[in-house]
Amino acid sequence: MTDDKLDLITKLLAKAESTTPEEAEALTEHAERLMLKYGIEQARIDEQRMRDGSGHEEIVQERMPFTGAYARDMREMGAGVAVALGTLRPLYSDTADGRPVLVLVGCASDVAQAQVLLSSLQVQAMVAMHEWWSVERHRYRYHADGDRRRARSGFVRGFGAGAAERIRDNRRVIVEESGAGTDLVLVSRRRRVDAVVDALATGKARLRRGADAGAFVSGRSSGLQANTGERGVGPQRRQQP
Repeated sequence: MTDDKLDLITKLLAKAESTTPEEAEALTEHAERLMLKYGIEQARIDEQRMRDGSGHEEIVQERMPFTGAYARDMREMGAGVAVALGTLRPLYSDTADGRPVLVLVGCASDVAQAQVLLSSLQVQAMVAMHEWWSVERHRYRYHADGDRRRARSGFVRGFGAGAAERIRDNRRVIVEESGAGTDLVLVSRRRRVDAVVDALATGKARLRRGADAGAFVSGRSSGLQANTGERGVGPQRRQQP
């Protein structure tokens, strides 16, 4: 993916987060088509170059540090989304002062696309969580502060699980619609990434335990409706206060 194409996708998603729901839907649907088109196109070009002996796209490792009260929840969401995208491998790391880091390993264009998507999903997750908490917080009024925190954390984790599920479902359909051989090209791309990861000692991304069950389910439901690039923002989306 060229810088111009990625820049266009970034601008479309950024505008979608600060406009009317109707315009946001059109913008995100357009961004979705571009992301899928360029991703598959790049994979096919790379495969052909390898067959011709003219080299292939570089596999990179990009670190995404997270901060704030929900940093580890956001990292977990990022790992799930990265796996759902199909050609990336997420790894866990930490900064020197203990902040969680997600390491995305993959072909350069796939990693760049994932970073744009994950940045957008972080915003959406926080907006959705605050809206959910404003409605449901009365259910936790007699709970300890730790339980309230765990409920909000559970929502964010559920949001990530729902978003990843939708990405997997939509990706499967889009690959099937892209014609014969597309899945084989993407599998070949992933194997190159796997070979690099297998040589690394970084911790593999893994799920955490202990989320508030009700909050997780609510977050998952919200995540299924998130703008993951497969479809536009629904009519209930609101801007972050």
